[in-house]
Amino acid sequence: MKRPLLSARAVLAALLLALILPGCGLGSGRRLSLDYRPQGGVQLAPGTVQLLVADRRTSKNLVGPEASSKDLLKESQGGQLDMTTTMPTGSTISLSHLSVEAAVFEAVKNKLQTLGIAAIPDTSGAKARVTVYITEFVIDVEGSDFVGRVGLRGVIDRPGLTQTYNTTASSQGSKFKLVGDMGSNEPMSDALNKAVNALDFSGLNSY
Repeated sequence: MKRPLLSARAVLAALLLALILPGCGLGSGRRLSLDYRPQGGVQLAPGTVQLLVADRRTSKNLVGPEASSKDLLKESQGGQLDMTTTMPTGSTISLSHLSVEAAVFEAVKNKLQTLGIAAIPDTSGAKARVTVYITEFVIDVEGSDFVGRVGLRGVIDRPGLTQTYNTTASSQGSKFKLVGDMGSNEPMSDALNKAVNALDFSGLNSY
């Protein structure tokens, strides 16, 4: 009577492994999925700014050479990612198949929103211009860990004025053990949150 029970358990275990392993194996083709949580701060004078994002990375690869050589994150090797933003109110915004520039634009736009500033891509009604340059944005493997790095440089100016405010932020996310594609989201999300939330937009109060 015990043999059928053991056999059923073995079949169940095999089915569970069949479901789990494709998502955990090397080269499973997952796309990077980031979680961003904008942090509030000292509220700025309400207004609207033009927000521009420019990719100035030396290498435009989202997935670094070591991760690529292991055939990891295949769906992100073309430079696309998914991102979910959780606002301080608890509301969420989920976007998929974003380029690196689009992801940074959304993150900075939502960061500014928490500070009382509306960000738009054109000059209509904008009191100033915020340009964010991406200097680094990569997920890679070091040893047996995933590591994410994000570098940003922000410039606040108003066309026709010589005065500008610069802000820079570069961060490395907490390392996370490499288990196939799993573990890539956490360090890259950590790096993005640290870099975007460290940008100082207090210079907007001068316009």
